[in-house]
Amino acid sequence: MSPSDNVTNALVDLARRFGDRDAIIEPGGRRCTFGELDDRTARLAGALRGLGLADTDRVLVLVPMSIDLYEVLLGTMRGGHSIVLLDPSAPTVKENLERIGVSAFMGSPKAHLLRLKYGALRGLDAYVSTGFTPLWHRNLGRLDGPALEPVSRDDDFPALLTFTTGSTGRPKTVARSHRFLDAQRNILAEHMGLEAGDIDLPTLPVFLLNSLAAGATCVLPDADLRRVDSVDPARVIRQLKDHRCTSTSGSPAFYAPLADALLAANDTLPDLRKLFTGGARVPPELLEKLVATCPNARIEVLYGSTEAEPIASISAHEVLDETAAAEREGRGSCVGTPVPQIQLRVARPGEFTALPTGEIGEVVVAGEHVNRGYFEDPAATAANKLVDGERVWHRTGDTGYLDERGRVWLAGRVHDMVGDLHPFLVEGVADGREFVRRSALVELDGEPVLACSVTQAPSGWADALSEQVGVRVVELDQIPVDPRHNAKIDRRRTVEAIRSVR
Repeated sequence: MSPSDNVTNALVDLARRFGDRDAIIEPGGRRCTFGELDDRTARLAGALRGLGLADTDRVLVLVPMSIDLYEVLLGTMRGGHSIVLLDPSAPTVKENLERIGVSAFMGSPKAHLLRLKYGALRGLDAYVSTGFTPLWHRNLGRLDGPALEPVSRDDDFPALLTFTTGSTGRPKTVARSHRFLDAQRNILAEHMGLEAGDIDLPTLPVFLLNSLAAGATCVLPDADLRRVDSVDPARVIRQLKDHRCTSTSGSPAFYAPLADALLAANDTLPDLRKLFTGGARVPPELLEKLVATCPNARIEVLYGSTEAEPIASISAHEVLDETAAAEREGRGSCVGTPVPQIQLRVARPGEFTALPTGEIGEVVVAGEHVNRGYFEDPAATAANKLVDGERVWHRTGDTGYLDERGRVWLAGRVHDMVGDLHPFLVEGVADGREFVRRSALVELDGEPVLACSVTQAPSGWADALSEQVGVRVVELDQIPVDPRHNAKIDRRRTVEAIRSVR
């Protein structure tokens, strides 16, 4: 890894070239330039060193998406420390903190209240808060030290420790090394095409780091991204228009209300040139709305996971012109062609030998930006990684197949299968009906059941759909979804909801 490949070194270079250009703009108008961000992170790295943090120490960071967050992330990374990010609402916080172990805690005033709840957060070497908290701390705004040049680290040193959603069991710790982050950044830079001068509105904290490294000005969305269902579309649309944003990335649940609001007002976002969405299945109906409301944008669906991002991509026009009709026929959800930097196969679960074209199996991937193992978790590594000589295949947990053009069609999660039924093959048929808002295939008392949330459905719709898909159909007012993306079906809660109305 050359020095210019490191994200902190990229920031140093950008500060020299575009020191007065805005790097981050917050909803309230607060902003910082590339020069200011470079200076602040350099002095923060020096201050952390002055507090006695060693190079190998791990720092827990719990700061909302803000300028403060990126000062903390880049300053900590610049000092050579490992950053730990976790969801404080996850049920495994106590277990994760005890297993990982951190030496310092940098968070918002509210986040520091976790010190009263978890013993693993007591007696640390340093506490830093972005504002006032009655607990002992140092204030981020007053923390200052000698400017520190980016510390050179081994390529495989864990720069960032994050956790999977736990959709396939206990959340696993993913260590993103400097090599991994740089490989991912280079792929995203090539694929997304962000460059100096772009104005980006990203919704994923790690994606924003990639945008900054490309020299793009990043506009932070005026929304609580922890609750995507509560986003006020008017506020975000105003930001996109006022700042003349040229690119944006987010989940389908984030864009759905924006598209609906724009259509209702007969309005568009003509300045957008690039829009990327993913993180959950993207309905063709949403892509159709985005094409109509973002007429000049290249709209793409990115497929990936915490362990490998991106894996494949497909344009909205390809979906609408070619694959949407097949999805409504029960052929699965097409996520496009694998990115050139990744090796992808469809194999039998637990294997990496490729199956013939068209045969359904588990999607496995390998490459420089694919996580090779879970952090200090050999059991999880053994269960989810397949060793093939020097190459390590990651089991995505997704079933699917490759078509004759090499495109990936997903059929659902391995653990969501009901007998030999793949969820997407059944749900695609239901979701293709105009009156179905969302559907979910689940197992109830050993039998497959298709739950549907509908609006203005014709009489006899359930019996007709049941006959077509071959499973019993029930109606629910709403299909439960995950809190993180507000788009992935929560099948356990769906079963509970069906039982409650029986």
